Amino acid sequence: MAFIFYDTETTGADRCFDQILQFAAVLTDDELHVVDEFEIRCRPLPHIVPSPKAMLVTGVSVEQLFDSSTASHFEMCRRIQEVLGNWSPATFVGYNSLSFDEELLRRAFYSSLLPIYLTNTGGNSRLDVLTLAAAVHAFAPEAMNWPINEKGKVSFKLDRLAPANGFDHANAHDALADVHATIHLARLIRDRAPAVWHAAMSYRTKAAATEYVETQPVFVATRLRYGLHSSSLVTALGLNPDNSGELFALDLQHDPALLISMNEEQLAEYVITKPRPVSSVRLNACPVFMPMEIAGSSAAGYELGMNELLRRGAVVRHDPGLRQRLIAAVRPARLPFPESQHVEEQIYGGFYSGSDQALIETFHRVDWPRRLELASAFTDLRLRTLARRLIYFEAPEVMPADMRAGYARAIAARVHTRMETTGRWTTLDDAVEGAHRLLEEATTAEQRLLIQGHHERLTAWRDEAGVHLM
Repeated sequence: MAFIFYDTETTGADRCFDQILQFAAVLTDDELHVVDEFEIRCRPLPHIVPSPKAMLVTGVSVEQLFDSSTASHFEMCRRIQEVLGNWSPATFVGYNSLSFDEELLRRAFYSSLLPIYLTNTGGNSRLDVLTLAAAVHAFAPEAMNWPINEKGKVSFKLDRLAPANGFDHANAHDALADVHATIHLARLIRDRAPAVWHAAMSYRTKAAATEYVETQPVFVATRLRYGLHSSSLVTALGLNPDNSGELFALDLQHDPALLISMNEEQLAEYVITKPRPVSSVRLNACPVFMPMEIAGSSAAGYELGMNELLRRGAVVRHDPGLRQRLIAAVRPARLPFPESQHVEEQIYGGFYSGSDQALIETFHRVDWPRRLELASAFTDLRLRTLARRLIYFEAPEVMPADMRAGYARAIAARVHTRMETTGRWTTLDDAVEGAHRLLEEATTAEQRLLIQGHHERLTAWRDEAGVHLM
């Protein structure tokens, strides 16, 4: 199967309230030979204020950011979907993509009324090289060089790990350059840590991962969270009843005999102790499962010995009551997220009806005046909101004057709201103040090429937006 390596550069780090500014993808064959490349940029959406710090990191100038000849966000999303669809089916690969880039891409498609699950449907699968790098560090550390950060710990950042292993990353934080850096690391892992690569290839689909955990009494699960990785010897408890893509697993450092003797109240208290005895594994997110013989002492619990681990695994597997009790104890401890009032955070609020899906397909075929009519026909409030907002962004002239004025006021209010009030998105005041702070420490080149220009543009934008509030 082919691979599609991809990366994004964005206005900031919030997956819901920032946006993609640059998208790049490289198609390779199954031997990781480059077959094709694609890159596109877009302008900021009217209601999204780019973070000056993010612009400094990516090196995007104010002229480039607001270039009127650059594609709109909607145009960019439609083109991305077209290219990736033509390249599919394939395995989609990124670096920290499952936690960040893919979520940005899904939300970009969502806001453009495009299918959001492109990367894991239609025969496509996913892979995250950051997770593989963590597994290599755990199970084959001699295979790569490991840069050390300012805190004296191994850095898994792409702009450090790739150069430490022979990649010329002078243009770091450019999407296409980062894609090629990711391909470089993938080739190294394949060649120098074949066991890790094989594990990733074997369980990159939900079906394959599910079959593995159902047949293995003990296996090693590797996780990377907050820059820290851990590997534990676990056995499967069962799927989350609320999410078939999530598996609950018991860390076998915890003796199941002790758990069997506990009542429900004691179990509920025990499962929230740290480190958590019951963890979750995303079966649809290319987990790295390793046989315990290969993992060896790198996996917590290995010191118990093979026989004891197999015995504990067998006890759990032959006691469905215990498994269900543990799952029941874990679920209440996972507080549900309250429903957000912001449409950006309602992306996973349910699938669209068949009639709405048909209207979406029509929406993409007709002209903008007809799209304005269709926007009122959606039964899903999210689609009505997104469709009308999209029309205002792309073709405001087809809207009645009072509707246009309402959107102008709403955007002005949004970009002027203080961050301590919203707690989420970057506002114009926040950006102006941030740019001013950066100017105090910036080099002459940074002032000339980037930050000073952004400071001036943001200040003018803030003044202009204020007019709409009057």
